[in-house]
Amino acid sequence: MKKFNLISLFILLVSALIFSGNTQAQQVPKEILIGTPAPMTGMFAGFGEGCVFGMKAAVEDINKQGGVSVKKFGKKLPVKLIVRDVESDPMKTATLAEDLCVRDKVNALLSPDEPVTIHGPVATVADKYKVPHVIGGGPFEPWNGMRMEVKPPWEYTWLLGFRIVMPYPKGDFRAKPGYTIKDTWFGMMNDFGPKTNKVAGVLASDDPDGVGWYGLFPGALKEWGCKVIGMEKKLGLFPMGTTDFTPIIKEWKDNKVEILWGNCPGPDFGTLWRQSRAQGFKPKIAMIGRAPLFYVDAKSWGGDLPWGVGVEVWWDTAYPADSCPGIGGTTAKSLHEKWTKATGQPLNPAIGHGYFETQVMLDAIKRADTLDGAAINKAIAETDMKTISGRVKFIKEQHFSGIPLFVGQWVKTDKPHVWELPIVYSQHDWLKPTHKPVFPIP
Repeated sequence: MKKFNLISLFILLVSALIFSGNTQAQQVPKEILIGTPAPMTGMFAGFGEGCVFGMKAAVEDINKQGGVSVKKFGKKLPVKLIVRDVESDPMKTATLAEDLCVRDKVNALLSPDEPVTIHGPVATVADKYKVPHVIGGGPFEPWNGMRMEVKPPWEYTWLLGFRIVMPYPKGDFRAKPGYTIKDTWFGMMNDFGPKTNKVAGVLASDDPDGVGWYGLFPGALKEWGCKVIGMEKKLGLFPMGTTDFTPIIKEWKDNKVEILWGNCPGPDFGTLWRQSRAQGFKPKIAMIGRAPLFYVDAKSWGGDLPWGVGVEVWWDTAYPADSCPGIGGTTAKSLHEKWTKATGQPLNPAIGHGYFETQVMLDAIKRADTLDGAAINKAIAETDMKTISGRVKFIKEQHFSGIPLFVGQWVKTDKPHVWELPIVYSQHDWLKPTHKPVFPIP
């Protein structure tokens, strides 16, 4: 009987040890899971393609170092990026984001620079499941407007982007020229606007990005000294997918518009721009947000139509390594080279945004020393670090960190890809223009 009891006790002890070991193993994850619902196809594919490439590059860099050190588990954990294609459709975003949280059980979410209509559903899901979420790029004003409409405002989403016109708080290191679209675009306008008749037209698609732009820039142009055509009836504000811009173009042409400003998707601007040339409308300056950002969009317009079209630039291969470091020796130049080798395309600036938002999230996880969502979210709020896109420091109450801005214009080259988007105007001492401004548009 005693022998039986000893054997039983031994079996119980061994079983307990095995169970304890299995429980401990289950508590230590094999990897850190980061999910991104991204527009890999559709009209915003340029955003998704570039950003996801940058995210993957950052993940590869951290995994070469063994992963992220998490003190709670006493080891480094490798990182896995899970990508879901939202097909540029805001209606699919919430479902895919929720799938990442519930089925894949991701520890964090990343969103590419893309229209705010796609950000909103992800931010709602992030708050629902208490999963920290970083957005890599985009305008502050329309995003903040959406955030503040939610009660309470989203607490688990953070934007790394730029401001259109809203100034930074006094004393902030970004409270100076070169950190808003208004400062940057009007800086260049001060040089070339006086060489025009100062008659302006404004265009925008009727999505939140475009409406936000249209609500700000006609008045800003008027204050600068322009006569803005059709401002009182919102001439140039059009539904996405418009195929005939003739009435708008005719008013611009009849009123001798020489300055064109706006914001819309690339395909819509391509349609408008082709019809403008066909109808003899050719302004001297064209500064267009969003539409000319990516090579795939500019090239699709055809002929020489990209030449001289300007756009805000928020990342470039020329960013210096000392003030804009990547992970493990990666620089803006080497990231660009990696992109070109993989795709055969000229620079897609979104690779920088994808990379630096991943840097920020990985750094927060390391500082949190846990995979607990609330702890990571708190660490994001306290971020102050150098990244491949410059210094990141959040304005906590706004869940926002701003980036430097420049002006770029598409120029024709003798390279196989023909078109490139160099920086032609800068208000920052640490990065000079890499090309002369194009004026007037050829």
